[in-house]
Amino acid sequence: MDHDDIDTSHPWLVIPYFNGDEGRSSQRPLSKITPPVTSWLCPFIHVQGVNYSTPPGTYLPDEPLEITIQVDNRGVPNALVKLQVYWADPATGFVNPQLIFATTWPVAGRDVTGPTLFPKMIWTPQQASIPPHFCLLARVSCTPPELDPGPLAPSPMTDRHWAQYNLQSAMLSTAGNHSFVFWAGNPALEAGAYAVNARPLAEDALRQLARVMRAEPVPARPQQLALQRATEEGSRQAASLVLELERGERKALVLSAQELKLAPHQFTAVEVVQTRVGHEREDEATGSLGVVLFGYSDKRRCR
Repeated sequence: MDHDDIDTSHPWLVIPYFNGDEGRSSQRPLSKITPPVTSWLCPFIHVQGVNYSTPPGTYLPDEPLEITIQVDNRGVPNALVKLQVYWADPATGFVNPQLIFATTWPVAGRDVTGPTLFPKMIWTPQQASIPPHFCLLARVSCTPPELDPGPLAPSPMTDRHWAQYNLQSAMLSTAGNHSFVFWAGNPALEAGAYAVNARPLAEDALRQLARVMRAEPVPARPQQLALQRATEEGSRQAASLVLELERGERKALVLSAQELKLAPHQFTAVEVVQTRVGHEREDEATGSLGVVLFGYSDKRRCR
């Protein structure tokens, strides 16, 4: 079926990334949308601390989070929608996300009032088992079933049934440096080669992010960024590399930022994108990650 022809006789679910997002083939993968969307920060997923306030993407261990998600049904029939929420290590390709909870809620077909807001969910990332940096993934399915229910493997860049809140926040050192560990993974059914690229967030997207961060945006320069395998620490590399990954395999990478001159009220952001190479679907984005870096402050960002 041509996904640009929505079959309105069945449900058609989407976790939208922008107003007017119906998950059509012309709107996926998210990397080809114009004007660009922030693929690692779905605005229809909202996360905030229950008992504290920190910059988005910063979490306190053993403190509850409030998570709310909106889902749209562009088909005609009303549907009972199952929403599953997962946590995963920060990654540009997800191979083993962990289910947090699942809930069901009715979603009207082609509701003119917009996407349906699911009841808020409370989840506590426990320090004993959850790392200080993590990503949230959401997936939807429904009854009656869709003709195209989407893939079981996490596909937030390419499939309308998946979305991610993959934003990580950190503070620079006094020298303006920071290193951040994340994972590149192969969610495909076969081995493949993947390119991973780190780049400063574009200035227009940086200005939009400033509204969320409530800080002054400062662009980074490409030469201030580097990527390397976690097993090869010690030598500065370029901001891109290619990995050969077996099915379901993942490898740890280190994103380094150096000599960023930021005041405590300033921030910059880096976007990391993973794409498939040497394949019939070459250059199709697999996943993305956003890292926000704040200027050093001797005052801790906390409650």
